[in-house]
Amino acid sequence: MMKFIFLIGIVLFSGCNTPAKMQSIDPKENQLTTIRWGESDLQEMANRVATHILSSSTIDFSKSYSFGKIKNRSHDHIDTKHLADKISMALVQSGKVKIVEKEKGKSSGIFFGKISSIFKKNDRTKDMFFNFNLTLTERETSRVVWSHDVEIRKVYNKAMFGW
Repeated sequence: MMKFIFLIGIVLFSGCNTPAKMQSIDPKENQLTTIRWGESDLQEMANRVATHILSSSTIDFSKSYSFGKIKNRSHDHIDTKHLADKISMALVQSGKVKIVEKEKGKSSGIFFGKISSIFKKNDRTKDMFFNFNLTLTERETSRVVWSHDVEIRKVYNKAMFGW
């Protein structure tokens, strides 16, 4: 009887020790694993903002532009320089927008931005809302030429029953 219980215990515990599985995935694929800020959010925001800039009729594409500071006012650590670089790279690769380094060249306008978030939770639900606003301001006149918001909302609902 003891051998039988021991054998069943070994079988049950060996099933709990499954090896970790590692795999490579496409970085552009949206992997929703958390409601917190992640790489897929950065990709989505950069792509949506770049698309909106490129389709704008208020931006003079014969001029050159630079990126100023993007402020992080969210609950998460966000690499705002990486976000600006992603947007800048998409604009340059389009061949439609000229980007110059802020410190090295004189640009006609500067992109400034801010990321903010709202986090709400109760017993079963967590809700995270991110807002990214990017504004293009003329250097000479300080006139706002273009502005756009991108919003991402993630909701996590805890199962009523589960393991």
